[in-house]
Amino acid sequence: MFSKRQRRQRAVVAALAVLAVLFGAVALVTQLFDTTLQTAIYDKAIDISPAQVKNQITIVAVDDLTISKYDVYPLPRRAYADLIRALRAQSPTVIAMDVSFYDRSPSPEDDALLASAIKDAGNVILAMQGAGDGMLTDHSTKFAVVQLPIAQLSSAAAGLGSVNVTADPDGHVRDAQMRIEGPDGTTYYALPLLAAARQVRADLTKASLTGDRLVIPAPLGQRVLPLNQRGGMPVYYASRPATSTTEQQKVGFCANPLEFCVVSMKDVIAGAVPRDLIVGRTVFVGFHSVSAVPDDYPVPNSVGRKMFGVEIWANTAQSIFTNRYPVLEQGFITTLAQLLLVTLGGMLLVVRWRLWGFLAALGVLVLYIAGAYVLFSLQTQGAVGNGPVEVPSIGYVIPAAFWWVIGLGYLLFEEQLAVSRTQNTFGRFVTPAVARTIMDREETGQLALGGEDRRVTVLFGDIRGFTTISEGMTPAILLGHLNRYFDGMVTIVNRYEGSVNKYNGDNIMVIWGAPIEVADEARKAVECALEMQKWIQAERAKGGPDVSFGFGINTGHVVAGFLGALGRMEYTVIGDTANVASRLTSADIARRDQVACSAETLGELGSDVDYVDLGAIQVKGRAEPVACYQINRIGALTNPNAAPAPPIRVASAAAAGFH
Repeated sequence: MFSKRQRRQRAVVAALAVLAVLFGAVALVTQLFDTTLQTAIYDKAIDISPAQVKNQITIVAVDDLTISKYDVYPLPRRAYADLIRALRAQSPTVIAMDVSFYDRSPSPEDDALLASAIKDAGNVILAMQGAGDGMLTDHSTKFAVVQLPIAQLSSAAAGLGSVNVTADPDGHVRDAQMRIEGPDGTTYYALPLLAAARQVRADLTKASLTGDRLVIPAPLGQRVLPLNQRGGMPVYYASRPATSTTEQQKVGFCANPLEFCVVSMKDVIAGAVPRDLIVGRTVFVGFHSVSAVPDDYPVPNSVGRKMFGVEIWANTAQSIFTNRYPVLEQGFITTLAQLLLVTLGGMLLVVRWRLWGFLAALGVLVLYIAGAYVLFSLQTQGAVGNGPVEVPSIGYVIPAAFWWVIGLGYLLFEEQLAVSRTQNTFGRFVTPAVARTIMDREETGQLALGGEDRRVTVLFGDIRGFTTISEGMTPAILLGHLNRYFDGMVTIVNRYEGSVNKYNGDNIMVIWGAPIEVADEARKAVECALEMQKWIQAERAKGGPDVSFGFGINTGHVVAGFLGALGRMEYTVIGDTANVASRLTSADIARRDQVACSAETLGELGSDVDYVDLGAIQVKGRAEPVACYQINRIGALTNPNAAPAPPIRVASAAAAGFH
């Protein structure tokens, strides 16, 4: 079945499609593109379809403006006490402090003031974190060491939330660590999770882990958080990094509705922040718009800017509020089905239209990508989501183009082989030079009937005594002998850059100078004829039939071109030059095993030639006879069976001539 090209192509294309799907399945299982192609797709999906920024969160920035006001860094803890009191007066739902209080301050009085403010507020959650390298457990990370606020503050707080930031291999933060464990097995939930749970009145004490989902009961509907193996929840970033507080002062508080509201800590303490930016909201306190603490990270939609950690926690809480979590990719079966459809569709286009089909397949791939993004955008519309939403697995489908390239390359290779076979086959019926001319002209649209004036050298070869030889042979044996001799002669012709124009029974016609120009064409024609005579005589000496040739050669102008009809044409030469060459093969001119040429050809051979003057022939249509000569040697090539000069010089041609 593989000997037929179409069947072979179909089998190879089908095998490539199977390989593409198998490769996709292995890539999915091994998560091959999770940190490369698919993360780029994921980031773009988040960037072009951001979640809505709702008026539920305000970020209080420990910024350069605040540090300048206190003229000291780190800020004294009494400053944080002042902040909590100022916030308490404006009734936020929860105050989440992304500030570490792991060591006692130099001032015990400040620690006491802060503890008192925290206790009086009753809704302050303090930061804690795991230290060192963690060990993966069941959708969580266990640390040998945890850092907690000092006991004086921990006992006053409403809760302790972890603030461990875990970046992907490319440095981007795409998920938030929801669960960590201490060395004693105690579970700590993330700071934004504790804050969001308090805001939506969810009961974390009743949270349960079901597979890779953390289910948290809440009055308005349970929250289902997808978790990866280390306990990270994908964050649906609602906005790009917010404008700095320094810039915001120029336009007013929280003027951009597409960004989280970020206000300076000094303004809150001073009572300069409008009450509606605090009341009933979740307030995150952390470093933002500050040069002293590089607590910032690249995120999916950061667009060249990094996002401060406190703003990452705000986006995390926003994901929980809106119950929408972007999953890195679609399910295994869904992704594999898409890969199969896209791969097969592209392969069919490539098989049908080759390069144009490949370009069309790329167009289909672009449409698939655009459609996948549109579908994702539609799924993420609305104020509240329905839990996890899968980002299209475009990163695992894009490699289909690689298999299209392989398929296209294979098909083009097959076509090149077919063209080569066609050229080789074509070359058996026309000389290679003519074949190239035909194909070149066909490609440029110049293949048409017509001719041009060319100066050429024409050789005719004719078997002596063909009728006598053929009488004692069957047609099959006769044809075999003819083919044997012509095959050897054509090999020599090609070596001397000649173009075999045609076979006519027992004779052969060769041209030098058309369709391709050849340097020293007359000399090469004579050298070729002498070498063919040597070869023919050597073959005859091996015991073959008594076959001998006479060669006639003439040089001059002809009309060379395509003759025939538009549907059936051949390349040939027409003119007196060809007629004279044909007549020179007359048995009484180019005798057995001899090479005869005209005076025009002899004049171009140079001085290293031995020849015999055979006299002249009277050619029909010419007033003057044509002088003809027998060539016995040219350079180192010698006719091994040169005939003596004829007793009587030739006066007329016995051959009928070429038509």
